[in-house]
Amino acid sequence: MELWTIVPAVWLTTWAMCIWRTYPLIRQLIANETGAELIVNYKYIHMLIYGTMVFIMTPFVWKLAFSDDLRAKWCIAYVIAVCRSNK
Repeated sequence: MELWTIVPAVWLTTWAMCIWRTYPLIRQLIANETGAELIVNYKYIHMLIYGTMVFIMTPFVWKLAFSDDLRAKWCIAYVIAVCRSNK
């Protein structure tokens, strides 16, 4: 097989695994957080933006798909960063 068929396949499957493993946990954590009303109200737009950004960052965050510790740290840090208010 050619390299140009293997690289996109690995990229897409890793992206799908990252989304599959992180997004449900992020939604659960955001639902329990104060200051996240905007994300809860626009959950489909949030899902689209999150999926697009993870797609771009997939080569750098591929370990999220395989490590439970890194996944938990990523999700907690993401929720804190998104729900934090700049006062």
